[in-house]
Amino acid sequence: MNKALHQSMRAILPVWKTTPTTILHHESGIPPVDQLLEKRRWRFSARLKSLDDAHPLVRRMLPPRQPIYHDLIKRRYQQAESRFRTRLRRTDEHLASCTRPKLLQKRFQQEEIPPLQTASREKTAETFLRWVKSLDALTLVVYSDGSLSEKGVASYGFTIHQDNLPVFDGSGRLGPAEVFDAEARGALEGLKAALRLRESATQNIIICLDNLAAATCLRGTPSDSSQDVFPEFQALATLHGSAHVRWVPGHTDIPGNE
Repeated sequence: MNKALHQSMRAILPVWKTTPTTILHHESGIPPVDQLLEKRRWRFSARLKSLDDAHPLVRRMLPPRQPIYHDLIKRRYQQAESRFRTRLRRTDEHLASCTRPKLLQKRFQQEEIPPLQTASREKTAETFLRWVKSLDALTLVVYSDGSLSEKGVASYGFTIHQDNLPVFDGSGRLGPAEVFDAEARGALEGLKAALRLRESATQNIIICLDNLAAATCLRGTPSDSSQDVFPEFQALATLHGSAHVRWVPGHTDIPGNE
């Protein structure tokens, strides 16, 4: 494969026959074959981690179990499980083990739900500010957000507003995670905090976050990442009966969201 790749690069580049191979890779923008194959292997390993426990490939990647021998049967007639590390098992070991996602049924709504974003960020921000001012004085508005530090530590924060005034706030850390996970966790913790407030059972609760993907999963089918957060949020929102999710554009000087 290396020979074919080198000949292809020399055919497309105006170079001499004695030009070093490293120059060919640099000028053509094509990595060496071993790097291309290793990249494919890493991607396949990530894909294997996203399979649910019932997938046929998952059983083939399980480590061999400790053999169990029966005293009444001779050892030579007892076949132990093979300990050979297949290519599939070695590829799966490229990445650290993690909790496998569950194969959940797609969530459908009985009534048609309007999309979260219907206009540009600027127009959406103006509409949101007018909407907040028109809310009832008892309505609880929960603003949640997530962030990622330079060390790869994700954290979340939320603040609860009532009648355009902050009444409660909170924050927390997730450790090694992504901003998406922090956004989802912040929305869940914000909803829990709002439900613990006095007389919250009779009040409308609006969860506002600036991550469109997380907001979509909060009221629809959960994603594989932070999969346990979304069903819990939806169960609490359904139990309350008047909890809704709304997307708000970030960095638009909206009080409570900055």
